[in-house]
Amino acid sequence: MGFSKLFNSYEMLFIGRFMIGISCGLHTVLVPMYISEISPKNLRGGIGVVNQLGVGLGLTVSEILGIDQLLGTDNNWNILLGLSICSPILQLICLPFCYESPRYLLITRWKEDEAREALKKLRASDEVEEDIDEMKAEQRAQQSESSFSIMELITSKTLRLPLLIGIIVQLSQQLSGINGVLYYSTSIFESTGLSIQTAKFLTIGTGVILVVMALVIMPLIDCAGRRTLLLSGVGGMFIFSVCITVSFVMKGFLDWMTYFSVVATFGFVVCFALGPGSIAWMITAELFSQGPRPTAISIAVLVNWFANFLVGVGFPTIAAYLGNFTFVPFSVLLASFWIFTFYKLPETKNKTFEEILNFFKHS
Repeated sequence: MGFSKLFNSYEMLFIGRFMIGISCGLHTVLVPMYISEISPKNLRGGIGVVNQLGVGLGLTVSEILGIDQLLGTDNNWNILLGLSICSPILQLICLPFCYESPRYLLITRWKEDEAREALKKLRASDEVEEDIDEMKAEQRAQQSESSFSIMELITSKTLRLPLLIGIIVQLSQQLSGINGVLYYSTSIFESTGLSIQTAKFLTIGTGVILVVMALVIMPLIDCAGRRTLLLSGVGGMFIFSVCITVSFVMKGFLDWMTYFSVVATFGFVVCFALGPGSIAWMITAELFSQGPRPTAISIAVLVNWFANFLVGVGFPTIAAYLGNFTFVPFSVLLASFWIFTFYKLPETKNKTFEEILNFFKHS
């Protein structure tokens, strides 16, 4: 993409974006799964938030570099796109030093010695027998179910509910309207009467919020629990989405509604980071044992990206038709997601994968 301007080739731009899209899709499947498999159960949530921290950092850096004073100009946009090569270069350097998942080695590949060695290095301790025993218990529980096809996952009475929960949680992330805010935040801020420059700098604030909230949540998630934070986040997003609608409707009558709209938008992003933004990626991995986990995450992430696409493409049309009431459909969806989560999602903090599986077997 960095050379597309030099060669005057939009084909290079399309190919580059296509390849990055494939890479992002793979990473959103593999990273949460890998993190959940290598983390001790008492730290699994906090370590899992690192994924969202990386997303927030990437978004913030790209927003900062994209302002007019830096690379967001007609002359430098190709440099901005070309800088995306930095991430894969860093990964190519660092990934060879990462250890294979002990859970994968023991449960899937039956390589207990290699799993034990990897676990010792990851834990920086020789006391790993408790983890090994827990993995062996999970291995025994699924010896007859080493892998799952999509249809087997859908038709399994035990796994159908956790799959549905994983999908709904992913939808609560994307159909909340967050990407309408992140993709079009500058336009949203402009529509409240702010100048274009002020709107652009406020847009950077949305990325900063994601980073700060990820740091705040890391020590909280294994104390408060996934379910509590997800309910708080979705509930907060519902309240702030209503506030955004009120600010849009009243901005012509009350001057201070412009500032209220900014506060409501930032509050919306804070609640997203508190709940769906951080938890959606990890919860699907936690709801499944080693065998069905890859297939389940693949389905959930497919739904996530499809919903992302729908909102990204459809938000301008929704805004054009509904005007000040653009966020009303998202408010309705958020209320529905909160009700579903309240009644169906169990708490997974400090539980082994086998304990979570047994919960669904007996529910």
